[in-house]
Amino acid sequence: MKRKGRWLSSLIFAAAVLLAAGCGREELPELPDVEEKQNAGEQDAGEQNGEEQTAGEQTTGEQNAVYPRELQRGELRAFTDWIDTADDRANYGFLLSEYEDPRELDLNQLLYTGAGMETPSLTEDERQAYLEITGQPEIYTDVVRLTTEQIDGFLEQKTGYTLDEMTGPFDWTYLEETDAWVHQHGDTNYMPFTCVRGWETEKGSFELECVPGDGQPYAKQYNSCRLRLARHGDDYRVLSNAFDGSIVYSKDIWKIEDQSFEVDLGGSWGQAVFTSYAPDTAVYSTQDVSFALVKNGETIYEFPDVMEDNFRSRETFLGILAVSFQDYDGDGEKDVIVICEYAPLVTTASGGTLKEVRLYRNLGDSFQLDRDKMDWLQVNDYCNTVAQVLEHVKEARADE
Repeated sequence: MKRKGRWLSSLIFAAAVLLAAGCGREELPELPDVEEKQNAGEQDAGEQNGEEQTAGEQTTGEQNAVYPRELQRGELRAFTDWIDTADDRANYGFLLSEYEDPRELDLNQLLYTGAGMETPSLTEDERQAYLEITGQPEIYTDVVRLTTEQIDGFLEQKTGYTLDEMTGPFDWTYLEETDAWVHQHGDTNYMPFTCVRGWETEKGSFELECVPGDGQPYAKQYNSCRLRLARHGDDYRVLSNAFDGSIVYSKDIWKIEDQSFEVDLGGSWGQAVFTSYAPDTAVYSTQDVSFALVKNGETIYEFPDVMEDNFRSRETFLGILAVSFQDYDGDGEKDVIVICEYAPLVTTASGGTLKEVRLYRNLGDSFQLDRDKMDWLQVNDYCNTVAQVLEHVKEARADE
């Protein structure tokens, strides 16, 4: 098999995103390790009911499942991780084109940045051969070089076919002497996806509803899609991918179940669920935890972020240690106290982790971060438990 390469007529540029560090295959994103669970009545919300599991792995209660079986949050998180970060981000390209048969997928999109494979620099002979074939004076951008053997191995693992059997677009330049395929590209076409819903349609076969990014405008140039996979050993084979504009982003898979509570905070909200969401670090490696009030499945209020755009610049989120609903300022309205734990990006002299208290003051129609009191409690290290915060918050008020 020898395909004649053609120079790509255009380069695809993805929106700039902060990439998460690569994760091992099918490892679930770690959820917060809860040390203290508190709400207004100091009640325990319970465990996560076995949701932390590998994508496609059945819990004991599901071993006799009736298909189709809707996937749990933990499975959706694991599939999201498989798409976005597994195998050195080898899999996201399968969602960038539409095909009913994997042989028809767009190899230009799939292999754009090398699909996680080693891509050594061109030798001088290869560079000269490439320039001669393409008629270009010089190479000005990044180059990906993959051998037929590499591509065959990757495609066989992920689709069951080899390069010779593929019929979709592939416009790379072929260097016969070294049996290598070469492609110049600008920047990257990397786009993380979020699996918002999915089903195991029969044992080992999955259908996933996926949305590009995390619902932000930068991802609108990409398509939501319906991806079909089949388990193959400890990996998955891609069966098809269909674009579907009706699929919309949802944060529900990032819900931290045991730090979400039903509560009446008064005002226009009434009885609602205070919902904690773990960060989607596949999209942004330094994204922070977030909170919202949810009623009847709809978000009715989003709590303000501590940092601009909800990014952390000096630490990464580890977990929520406590959530409590207390009238700490004595105005008759229930406020929200949250204690989070972070890992500093740079090791400090004292070492260890950082605990951060958040005081969301209830204004009746919104919540305001009580930053002065938060800072005072933080500086004085009165941020380790809710009881400690309540004991000392009046001292912060006295200092105003």
